[in-house]
Amino acid sequence: MQFTTTFSIPESIQKIEPSSHVLSIGSCFAENMGKRMENLPLNTINQPFGTLFHPNAILKALQTDKLSPIELVNQQGIWLHPDYHSSLCASDPSDLMELIQQRQQKVKKSLGQSQFLLITWGTAYYYWDKKLKRPIANCHKQAANSFEKRLSTLDEIILPYQEFIQKINKKNPNLRIILTVSPVRHTKDGIPENAVSKAILRLAAETLKNKFPQVDYFPAYEIMLDELRDYRFYSSDMIHPNDTAEEYIWQKFTECYFSKDLVNMEKKWKAAYQTLHHQFHPAKKTLYLQSLEQCKAEFSSTTLGYDTSKMQQAIEARILSIS
Repeated sequence: MQFTTTFSIPESIQKIEPSSHVLSIGSCFAENMGKRMENLPLNTINQPFGTLFHPNAILKALQTDKLSPIELVNQQGIWLHPDYHSSLCASDPSDLMELIQQRQQKVKKSLGQSQFLLITWGTAYYYWDKKLKRPIANCHKQAANSFEKRLSTLDEIILPYQEFIQKINKKNPNLRIILTVSPVRHTKDGIPENAVSKAILRLAAETLKNKFPQVDYFPAYEIMLDELRDYRFYSSDMIHPNDTAEEYIWQKFTECYFSKDLVNMEKKWKAAYQTLHHQFHPAKKTLYLQSLEQCKAEFSSTTLGYDTSKMQQAIEARILSIS
């Protein structure tokens, strides 16, 4: 008997290899996927500007627009920027400007050399700042009457992305853009409103995928809604996917995008991380250290043919922590 509705996902022609450069940006789902890729020998930049939900807020971050210091927000001595997440903050406005500019340059460089750009959209709703007279990414807990909540039209998302894709394709024709719609429901918008928002995002993604051969759509949203249609796959807030759901969606992603070499590598690295996180009995500390040294030797081999520095550093840190 089958207890779920499944569907096939076409394999990508362009595969992520162990040496691939990947930039992951967008909602908290993008962060989750990015963290998993950070645990592999990939060159990964994950959420350089923190969590961003609206497609155009994400696009603005990718385009590294010029900063205006007069737009900075002061919250109890901490300076923030309305276009970025609160994780980008500083006690001095010039330090914040420098931090953001450093991230911008890092992203600009990454867009020029990456093979994959993973973008996860969260919502089509955004906030219009009445003082700045423009849309922003984050209200930073300022007075609600300073903003107006709006819903983007389809063209307001598609048109700027079309321009961006055309420009980036000239600079980096090898870049494949993977669009996803976050499976996290924005229930604060309202359930019917969230459905409208996700529908706009989904149609925008489909339009861009059909228009540009270098754009893919990965159906994380559909996997959660159909294959995992049960609250046992949600965390306690009944909004976010739980660990089981995240792992299931991740496996679907790897089947679609990972090369055979990277699939095999992931299994080996996963086993190594399990060894690193093992809670050993104090009486078996010596045996555990020996297993770590053996693991370190395996990942120090020059015959592996790929960069193992991430794993070697993780093993060294674990050895030092218990020596």
